Amino acid sequence: MIIAVAFSSPKRSARTVELAARQAKALGAEIVLLRIVPDPEKVGVVAQLISSDRPQDKAQLQIDMTVKILQEQGIKASGVVRVGEVARGIIKTAIESNANILYVGTTNVGGRQFFLMKRDPIVHYLVDHCPITLCLVRHDGSGAALVGAETGSHAISQAVSEVEGESSDEVES
Repeated sequence: MIIAVAFSSPKRSARTVELAARQAKALGAEIVLLRIVPDPEKVGVVAQLISSDRPQDKAQLQIDMTVKILQEQGIKASGVVRVGEVARGIIKTAIESNANILYVGTTNVGGRQFFLMKRDPIVHYLVDHCPITLCLVRHDGSGAALVGAETGSHAISQAVSEVEGESSDEVES
């Protein structure tokens, strides 16, 4: 079994990665982290003019560090970084990875009354178009998404944030 995880950053994706890791351990599954960096040519002229390889390099560093942490936990893990349209790129890469399930984090920006909000176009697109089973991980600050997994998600966030020069006090768990 292959579990794909849509990865945005160590801080924002920590709970999603940890939940997928718990599932992978239980099933003996492999995890493939997917990071799609928006294509500057599709974003606009200013983005295209100031674009560099830094976003891809930073994304690859974050993926590599998270993969290493997962491997240290005994999980077979790998990561993919691509440039393109984010929502479509996640689906395409998950399919190419032969994923059986795709874990996606979502925030509750509309208040507690909405789980899947219209203001999150990526999640909305994935729900409408992804042919792979989705596991949506709610990140609303309630801590309800994961119980007892704070250690693993904090380890992922802390390790990568130390490389980026952030203080561990700033990292969510």
